Amino acid sequence: MSASEDEIEMYRELFTSFDIDGNGKIDANELDIGLRNAGMNRCRESIIKMIDDVDTDNDHELDFDEFLNLIQSEQLTGLFEGEMTQALEWQQSTVGLQSIYGQCPTPPETEESVKTGLARLQIELEGIKKKKGFNQALQKCPHLIDDDFLLMFLRTEVFHAGRAAQRLVTYWDKRIEIFGEAKAFMRLTLDEALADDSVALSLGYVRPTGQSDSTGRAILFMDFSQEGKADYTSFSLIRTVWYAIHVALEDENAQKEGIVIIVKSSDSLRQCSIKTRKELARNIQGALPFRLGCFQICHPPSFINIILKIVRLLLPKKLRSRIRQHKGTHEEVIDSLAIYGIPKSAVPDIWGGDLNLEGHSEWLEARRSIENGRY
Repeated sequence: MSASEDEIEMYRELFTSFDIDGNGKIDANELDIGLRNAGMNRCRESIIKMIDDVDTDNDHELDFDEFLNLIQSEQLTGLFEGEMTQALEWQQSTVGLQSIYGQCPTPPETEESVKTGLARLQIELEGIKKKKGFNQALQKCPHLIDDDFLLMFLRTEVFHAGRAAQRLVTYWDKRIEIFGEAKAFMRLTLDEALADDSVALSLGYVRPTGQSDSTGRAILFMDFSQEGKADYTSFSLIRTVWYAIHVALEDENAQKEGIVIIVKSSDSLRQCSIKTRKELARNIQGALPFRLGCFQICHPPSFINIILKIVRLLLPKKLRSRIRQHKGTHEEVIDSLAIYGIPKSAVPDIWGGDLNLEGHSEWLEARRSIENGRY
């Protein structure tokens, strides 16, 4: 199968991410690590067979051309298609929108269950030995780690205290890495932790819509077409994503039910940055206290299947199955989103919806006023 120059450039960037030692070859160990990071746990024999099937020079490693053949192989395509078929079958068998994405329902909360959950979380935290970032946070910003903050992590893990504790520890490690020690312990507000991110914030790369679906999931809008349109660092962009998600989580229903992301794709293959998306996935998965319901991709471009194949290699299996596409006229896309309980008011005006994308700067100023009045 032939590929365009832009496609090959994207695949080469992906190849580099698998080539851990940078020797221009991917061996079984490197392929195994890359696939496991994407949630594809394959036995050793299966990994070796994947290599052998495309290994034209029989050196038991993949050079770039052989890697390209693997990426375009029916075997990998079939694996992803099988996962998607399974997800859609689940969706069709589900009654009601509460479980349409295959997520476990959040348990009913009482004052006693919350108190018990928080106590169990503290016990689990005490049992985790390596929690340097969390311990730093306890010392430098104990006011940020109150019961309401801890409760977000319990809700994300449907009150499984052990998983919530691990997510909380990972959260602080990632927060320090992304924001740096000078700002990691500040409040995540526009004038504190994000004071130096005005350029990335102005893009509206990810923004809350202020809307929820019919079950209470918060709806965010993610605009990949904004990538590369300003001078910013990848960490600055990631900080804006953290900020947008934290704003959405101010709604208690979003903490319990989760978040849905409406996606506008990149304008071209050349605009896509594998490095940025890999960094984004790495710094969100297993750290932020939210439940991702689905990526709802609207009006996907002709090259969407190429993008999705690469994205699915960067996402764990659970998230790979939570991608939906909506094609057709604006009206047909709006009707398609409505099946998932997403209202027209959350659909951007560029697609015939009511969400004004030009009002992002005004939204930022409104947020600044809210934050300054609150703190």
